[in-house]
Amino acid sequence: MGNALWTSVRLREILDMAGLKSGSLQLRFQGLETGQGPAGTASNIFQKSLDLANPVVDECIVAYLMNGEPLPILNGFPVRLVVPGYFATYWTKCLSWIRVLDAPDENYWMKTAYRVPDTPRGNTNAEDGKAGKVKTVPIERFPVRSFLISPDGSSKIPAGLSVTLRGIAFSGYGRVNRVEISDDGGKTWTDSTLGEDHGAYSFRTWEAPWKAKSPGRYSVAVGATDEKGNAQLDEPVWDPGGYLWNRIERQELVVGNAS
Repeated sequence: MGNALWTSVRLREILDMAGLKSGSLQLRFQGLETGQGPAGTASNIFQKSLDLANPVVDECIVAYLMNGEPLPILNGFPVRLVVPGYFATYWTKCLSWIRVLDAPDENYWMKTAYRVPDTPRGNTNAEDGKAGKVKTVPIERFPVRSFLISPDGSSKIPAGLSVTLRGIAFSGYGRVNRVEISDDGGKTWTDSTLGEDHGAYSFRTWEAPWKAKSPGRYSVAVGATDEKGNAQLDEPVWDPGGYLWNRIERQELVVGNAS
């Protein structure tokens, strides 16, 4: 998981130069990566598709520089597809083919793999998921999430010492505009100070002062909200692949007597 500055060509410009025929329905992307794939699935070639009518197509880019330098081989040299806000399964590395389809793509990586329940928040239960009772759809945008990075709970904090809580937040639906913290089980929440806004789909850093007056164990909770009003909930979400988990995260911090 990372945050990068991409230099690119817009996918739409490439499509306009190529010219699309009437009846075009989807775009299928394929890279140079190959492998065995799951046994018996004819899935050794990794391919992902997007509907041409999907607004994200106008945001997609074909990147050739990462942080001002040619893409490293492990990041998709020489070019890769970037699909803002979408899970990285769409971010095709070593992009070699863009095919225009006139029918829905039913290759393994669209029809079978990387699918989530077609329910609110993608939520279901293990029993229904295993029994195949829930309709699924290809995974798309990732939910709003936030994390406490420092302190990480690995060492004891002296009572009365002021520390700065720091972390990151992001959302596949737009820029994060609020991160709140709580150290009393979610009864009360305090706004953090957000870091620089690098764009709608960039990580957003946050920080907040914190001080425990007495020794003990404290559970610090972090929750984010994005510009579309999507917020982390303090409720579990379950899907067979675990992709859409975005419950409010908690980190235990141990505070001891200063010596």
